Amino acid sequence: MNPREESCRRIAVRLPNWVGDVVMATPLLRALRSAAPHATITAIGTAPCGRLLAGAPWFDRYVALDARGRHGGLLGWWRAGRDVAADGRPDLHLLLPHSLSSGLIGVASRARCLAGYWTRERGWLLDCKPRLALEGRRRLPLPMTRLYLDLLRALGVDARDESLALPLSEAETTRGEAMLHAFGIDSNESFIAANPGAAFGASKFWTVEGFAETIRGLHQRRGWRTLVLCGPGEAAQARTIADAAGPAAIDTSSAPVPLELLKPVLRRAALLLTTDTGPRHIATAFKTPCVVLMGPTDPRHTASNLERTRVLRVDVPCGPCHLKTCPLDHRCMTSLTAAMALQATDELLAASTAA
Repeated sequence: MNPREESCRRIAVRLPNWVGDVVMATPLLRALRSAAPHATITAIGTAPCGRLLAGAPWFDRYVALDARGRHGGLLGWWRAGRDVAADGRPDLHLLLPHSLSSGLIGVASRARCLAGYWTRERGWLLDCKPRLALEGRRRLPLPMTRLYLDLLRALGVDARDESLALPLSEAETTRGEAMLHAFGIDSNESFIAANPGAAFGASKFWTVEGFAETIRGLHQRRGWRTLVLCGPGEAAQARTIADAAGPAAIDTSSAPVPLELLKPVLRRAALLLTTDTGPRHIATAFKTPCVVLMGPTDPRHTASNLERTRVLRVDVPCGPCHLKTCPLDHRCMTSLTAAMALQATDELLAASTAA
């Protein structure tokens, strides 16, 4: 079913669970709203991502699942589907995750057309089921922005704008400034943000020494302090890095920045030094320069919107493995040095200033 058709009056979109993937789905949401301006669009995703997207003009309603994208077993999936259909049976239900469970919510919503990429587990559930491109016997790594838009193309909507965007309210901006002030950062002070953690797993983490040396080096070069961010369960890690970096670092472990306030905080930052994780894409949505330390993941999955990004990685025989924990010596990340990060930062800031 083409979203442009008049009969397509109710649309549901099951969003990904990971924060970065949700941000990379914003081009699809924007294109869908443009294609179906009069349709009622319901987005389905985790509660934290609902807060991240609050106020976005691309959907009318948000159905929140739990933090892991679940809804409490089979009965929970059924209830979630019924929540989606509370205002009427969807004419079209898009599934961005490739999981069977996302398909079960679609079935429970009684959607007239269920659309998502074919997988062996759920292909029988789908009405529109384009196949993923393959590289040998594995899925071909494509930028997630393009992969999501390709699903729309399979439905007849030729959308090509892959630029990221996020809503930012005046209230969020005010709260973000208040939080920066509480950390001792004045409204006219330039600062750098560092995001060392990764909810994906330990394999994405760099090293304490690498972060600390880079933070000290940036302070010596520019006099800027670095705000060391942390997500759930990452407070000890952030505290260790801040302690190792000394006065150049600002420790946020006692009052972590909420996900939705990363938007105003990262918009204000002069640069984000980060692992390959969600805050990277939040910063990119606000055109904040990013230096990304990448190890176990294939860079082709995120190879879009790189105008203000430098991806640091080394090719290793065992990678990219996409494992959550390295079974070897973590060489893909330990081979990255503070000198490499500092050089990339200098080059990126110089290019941003010239632009």
